[in-house]
Amino acid sequence: MNELYAAALLHDIGKFYMRTEDKDSKDKIKKEYKNIYAEENAFAPRHQEWGANFCENLNLENNNIIRNYIRNHHKPDNVHEKIISIADMLSAGERHPSDDDDCKNMYSILSIVKLDKEAKRKVKPLTKLSDFKGLLDEEEENLKQAYKNLWDEFNNIISGEKDIERIYYILKEYTSNIPSAYYYSSPDISLFSHLTTTGAIAVCLYKQFEEDIKIGNFDNINSLYTRVKDDKSKINDELFCLIKGDISGIQSFLYNIDMDGAVKSLKGRSFYLSYILDIIARYIVEKEGLTLSNILYCGGGHFYILAPEKSLKNIDKYREKVEKVFLKAHGIDVTVLLSCVKFEVSKLADSDFSEVFEKSGIELEKLKNKKFSKVLNNEFFKPVNQNHNVCPNCGRILKNDRCSFCESFNTLADKLNKSKYFNICKTDEYNGDIKTVDDIFKAFGFELLFSDYINKKAFAINKEDADFKNNMGYIKTAKYVYMGDDNKIANITQVADLSKGIKKWGLLRGDVDNLGRIFSDGLKGKTKKESNKSIARISTLSTELEIFFGYFLEEKIKNNYNACTVVYSGGDDFFILGPWNMLPDVAKSIRDEFSLFSGGNENLTISMAIEIAPDDKFPVYKVAQTCGESLDRAKEYKRYGYTKNSLSLFGKVIGWEEFDKLKEVKDTLSVILQKGVTRNLLNILYCACEQYKKSKEKEEIFKIWRFIYYISRIKERNSNAKFELSYLIDNILMKKNNEIYDKLQSAVSWADFETR
Repeated sequence: MNELYAAALLHDIGKFYMRTEDKDSKDKIKKEYKNIYAEENAFAPRHQEWGANFCENLNLENNNIIRNYIRNHHKPDNVHEKIISIADMLSAGERHPSDDDDCKNMYSILSIVKLDKEAKRKVKPLTKLSDFKGLLDEEEENLKQAYKNLWDEFNNIISGEKDIERIYYILKEYTSNIPSAYYYSSPDISLFSHLTTTGAIAVCLYKQFEEDIKIGNFDNINSLYTRVKDDKSKINDELFCLIKGDISGIQSFLYNIDMDGAVKSLKGRSFYLSYILDIIARYIVEKEGLTLSNILYCGGGHFYILAPEKSLKNIDKYREKVEKVFLKAHGIDVTVLLSCVKFEVSKLADSDFSEVFEKSGIELEKLKNKKFSKVLNNEFFKPVNQNHNVCPNCGRILKNDRCSFCESFNTLADKLNKSKYFNICKTDEYNGDIKTVDDIFKAFGFELLFSDYINKKAFAINKEDADFKNNMGYIKTAKYVYMGDDNKIANITQVADLSKGIKKWGLLRGDVDNLGRIFSDGLKGKTKKESNKSIARISTLSTELEIFFGYFLEEKIKNNYNACTVVYSGGDDFFILGPWNMLPDVAKSIRDEFSLFSGGNENLTISMAIEIAPDDKFPVYKVAQTCGESLDRAKEYKRYGYTKNSLSLFGKVIGWEEFDKLKEVKDTLSVILQKGVTRNLLNILYCACEQYKKSKEKEEIFKIWRFIYYISRIKERNSNAKFELSYLIDNILMKKNNEIYDKLQSAVSWADFETR
């Protein structure tokens, strides 16, 4: 099967290679393959010949077999080639490539997501995945040279490679921003997504019919190949299943921590939550004999695995394994729920794979009331001896003043912060008591090894240290943390002391609005041909979101707001801790960066919430809980006929279109106070807000002239602030409509905190 997977993963790599139009390479391929493609009535080497030639540079085991599979995947003559051909056809759904072989840029799939507003297509520059520099309105000039430059870098890195897992990560970095094919509607499926989903489908088909294939019975594959070629949308054979994993209990686990060393603990725990999902997904994939490509997505608290239908019978076994490990590790507070739904071949073929995702989510919801049903027994409900000191965070019996289990997350954070690289390594499955976070990873047969030394299988912890020639790339989640003057992870007090004005720390949380609708409805087009929600297209969409929240958001914080700590960022959401006064600008910057990344598509928005801790010792979990509630309110904020796309700040919600005005008012108030104007001005404005609210409730006339009078008197006594005070009267206290600026209270609170 290894040769089958490698060939499926690389089956269309020739499309990348041939777009370079390198004359020397073309002449060499002509000489080697002319007799073959001429027999098939072709006048020049096609992508399958280019791909087969490329594989000569690799050192994969049985490389000649892999090359032949790639060369023949459009005209297969054995069972393995037919499996690859079937997978190739199913990956892209109903889409058919055009005959246009001219070089083109890939459309940004985020730029064409459409919900309630029109979307304008933007193109992605031809770059590595981690080299985003903004979207373009038109195709790049000299695109052939751009393909040549990117290919040369890619080929230099991958040449001589013999490890298929490394090939996967190299492909992700170098083929995620180039189109798979030039479809009649638009080239918006990345080559990486098409290659990996083809690989995943091929492996599933092989595993589903493995017993027959091994004894030489190819009837099922031959029949399926014929039917897929004829009309794949009518094939109702249930040959696949989708496994979804979802972590439950994140909030209490992540935020229920000691304030002493809170930032470090948060960082260690968030990293654990990201990678325990990755480890469990790898565990299932290995047990099923699948590949990394079968993990369609892993991030944001959940994962999806494409598996053969026969894997369905094993799902209870995996549930029991997960529940046993998590019960020992976290009691009943945290677990990973697993759902599994089987589906027909037609669900891949009819370009609406989102229905399968939706169904897996529905099945998982049913499991939320059955947590630990596989492992709980009468022993669990017996009373326990209470004559022990227990950890207030995890409930373990304490043998000394420190909880070794909770402390292990701090150790994990230290390793993450002090090391340059880490490896995900196989080890024997551990079945003993869970005493540290390392034991949880080992319970699934993996361990994370940290080091300062680069090796081929290592992930760079600092993304700038990634060197795909010599390591596996970079960490998939944000790891940036603010360091104090002592070169240690800063504590809460150190973070608060960096604030301007009042010395407090705060939290910023946010996530993408309407994520479910984006995947279920956002890729619909005007015609059926354009309404493509194939597995490859959904994979492309997931990859784009993943790279923004897992890479670019962190880079933005690290380079522009380095006093903040990215506690978590991945999937479609994020959680940032920092000096309170920086967080509004951080929020606006993330919103603007996401808009740039998605080509200004107004259908893609982010709502956020900021909460400020009352003092340094106030529990993180309480601030986080309030922040979550505020985020919910932000998503319910209605104005001008639409909702969401909002920020909750100082207990009030504003739309992002209102942010600049709010900041302008805050800045004006801050300048006024800095010029020596009495702080009683803030009390006057607070009072105005309160009186305005009461008059609205009682349907009475708001006596605005009283407040205009008070401010006018202040202006007479402060000529140096005359301009700014006039601005308040003319723009904040709206005399004509007998109203005040409806976000005034937030602006006053902001200025109050900033100038104390």
